[in-house]
Amino acid sequence: MEEPERLKLERLLEELEQYRGRHTELITVYVPAGCNLINITKQLDTEKSTAANIKSKNNRKNVLDALERLIRHLKLYKETPKNGLALFCGNTSDTEGQPDIKIWALEPPMPINIKMYRCDQTFVLEPLKELLEAKEVYGLVVMDRREATLGVLEGKCIKCLKKMTSGVPGKQRAGGQCLSPETLLMKDNGEIIEIKDSHNPLMVLAENFNKEEAETTPLISKWENKKQLFKVTTCYPKIEIKSSKDHCFFVRTEKGIEEKPLSEIKEGNYLIMPEKINLNLNDQKINFKPEINQEFNLKRASIPEEINQEFARILGYYLGDGSYEIDRLTFFEQREEVASYYKNLIEKVFGIEVKYKFRESKNYYQLRIYSRIVAQLFKEIFPEKNKTLKERIPAIILKSSDKSIASFISGFFDAEGYVQSNRVGLGINNHNIARQLQFVLLRLGIISSLLEYDNKRNPYSDKPRFTIAIDDTESLKNFYNLAGFSSVEKQEKIKKIIENRSNKSKVRQIVVNGAEIAKILRNSGIPTTQFRCPDFFINKKQLSKEVFRKNIIDKIKDNDLKRRLETFYNSNLIAVKISKIEKLDEETTIDIETKNHNFIANGIIVHNSAQRFERLTEGMAVEFYRRVANAMKNQFFDMEKLKGILIGGPGPTKESMLKEGQIVTALKNKILAVKDIGYTDEFGLNVLVETSQDILAKEGITKEKAEMKQFFTSLAKEPEKTAYGEEEVKRILKLGAVQKLFLSKKLDRKKMMELEQMAIDISAEVVLISVETDEGKQFYNLGGIGAILRYAVGE
Repeated sequence: MEEPERLKLERLLEELEQYRGRHTELITVYVPAGCNLINITKQLDTEKSTAANIKSKNNRKNVLDALERLIRHLKLYKETPKNGLALFCGNTSDTEGQPDIKIWALEPPMPINIKMYRCDQTFVLEPLKELLEAKEVYGLVVMDRREATLGVLEGKCIKCLKKMTSGVPGKQRAGGQCLSPETLLMKDNGEIIEIKDSHNPLMVLAENFNKEEAETTPLISKWENKKQLFKVTTCYPKIEIKSSKDHCFFVRTEKGIEEKPLSEIKEGNYLIMPEKINLNLNDQKINFKPEINQEFNLKRASIPEEINQEFARILGYYLGDGSYEIDRLTFFEQREEVASYYKNLIEKVFGIEVKYKFRESKNYYQLRIYSRIVAQLFKEIFPEKNKTLKERIPAIILKSSDKSIASFISGFFDAEGYVQSNRVGLGINNHNIARQLQFVLLRLGIISSLLEYDNKRNPYSDKPRFTIAIDDTESLKNFYNLAGFSSVEKQEKIKKIIENRSNKSKVRQIVVNGAEIAKILRNSGIPTTQFRCPDFFINKKQLSKEVFRKNIIDKIKDNDLKRRLETFYNSNLIAVKISKIEKLDEETTIDIETKNHNFIANGIIVHNSAQRFERLTEGMAVEFYRRVANAMKNQFFDMEKLKGILIGGPGPTKESMLKEGQIVTALKNKILAVKDIGYTDEFGLNVLVETSQDILAKEGITKEKAEMKQFFTSLAKEPEKTAYGEEEVKRILKLGAVQKLFLSKKLDRKKMMELEQMAIDISAEVVLISVETDEGKQFYNLGGIGAILRYAVGE
């Protein structure tokens, strides 16, 4: 697109964006290249009959008049222009009852492939705006061993796409990426431990971002520091994690998923978490040997050989409502139905009689198992004396199958759980168990919030109360189907909650950006207006997975496009919004390093922490090169307009990356130049473009820089043949002495058109300068109006 055509289009868009109808009275028509105009005219004629049913008299008249104007205008064409046609018509009057029907017709400078009729309060301008996007782009990569920045050059605009760090120590950076010692990690065998108890070797859960699924990774190193901590709290679900300001998280931004330190993260940003953790574990063997002193006097009981669903449920129930004595276990239950259920279950599992009675003075049912062997078994599984406040979920349960995990959770919720009007909850005083339970529920695809209450209303305890709340529809379904209550009444309540729910949810937010979805749809020739979620398409609002399916995927008829969108729906990653970031005291912190460069902490996926001043092996550097190569593939491989790739950086790192980074052949063939520059950040992208002008000689940014260089050089060396400022340049234009007129595109439109016409009248060349380059900004600050003269002119 030539600059005059671009300017004409920009001015039209600027004018059309000003108008907003009082009703749906502004009509947009797009006719793609090669389309039959007769069919378009017939469609508009048909729309007249539809418009005749509009209730508002003024609105009906305005729409009918606009349609008539459009039909008459189309008859002026013998055939569709080669690039198609864009028509805009409607009432532009500011005065109610005094219509001013205007029509605009544009033959686009480039072909359009969209066919559209839309009557709305605003004109639909997105297809034309997309024409202004650069048709050719260059990929930019600046890097060294420590960091890399990827960007693109589109026309005259340099955009940063992704920043990456390797963990290789740098001279100017100190400290480490640290977490609070009580941060929870999940091992590959299902155990949940605090990060302070981690060690090398150890296998922990991480996220494979290529496959979008949880996987295990070895913990390589661990260090202890002392750092200022910050508490990050998310909402929907509510999860807490404490980290230093240097710790890196994976953040969903308009550019996709990026790695960012907490210092660059704000409230309202979105972190990433797994929707479900899949572990293929088997039930654990029970290696239990009772202490028997007088075998002849000992009551016999059957001990299961391994954890199973029935025994796991009893263990969960005991954790909530059971107590231990040397020769017996006691359970307390208010519901007769539940008490009877566990009496039968315990007798079945252990082959021993359970004493069962209702204590009227206490208003609960009491179950007692008189067996020293059974008591010893439970004491071994639950060793803490203060079970209420200090006990943890037993490791033998965590290392067992998901079915046994679900049964354990069922028993625990039977003891401590409840159903409210809109959620399932469980309340306890044990913070350790509450945090573990929130993490382990992810194995069942149950996403929950951890809430804390001061418990002031309880006259018997001043300890805080912790609640696990399950309230999104999908999690309620998973709880109902996989775990649930033994109480029929509670199960029915959950069923009613699910039946009365809509698809809207603040919990399972789709991880992809709405703007990216909009681009995919438009590239497929589908306008986004039909999906009725405009704020999502401009990244102002998020969509839950189910709403995304209902509002967008289910309306797509093209199978290939539908399958592509379903990959986002089926992703195991979801976005969770930060509600609060609070500053805490300086504390002892833990710094670990994993091979996968990430791990799951408290249910949130965080970046691989690494000791910044420890020696890193050459293998880690190679791995970073491959991460950069993979990032290049993700950013550039499907970029249809990509013309070439420029790579820059200090020292030999960039050559090492080309040699060992395993860049895919299609991208390697597009590398146009490798430049030595001293920067690897966003500024480095600008320096890379500067040093690559021999490659970019024909590109707009290079032409603009050359024009500005000519102007500023002339201003310095031949000031008598150079002018700037509105009054001075106007005077020279009137004398006919201007050879080349420079105008900033940021100038007032009327002023720009006036000066442009004066230049055309004397056959002077007009050059428009953007503010997307440093030179363009400098020129605008000088007034934005300048000229090189044919000859010197006196005052």
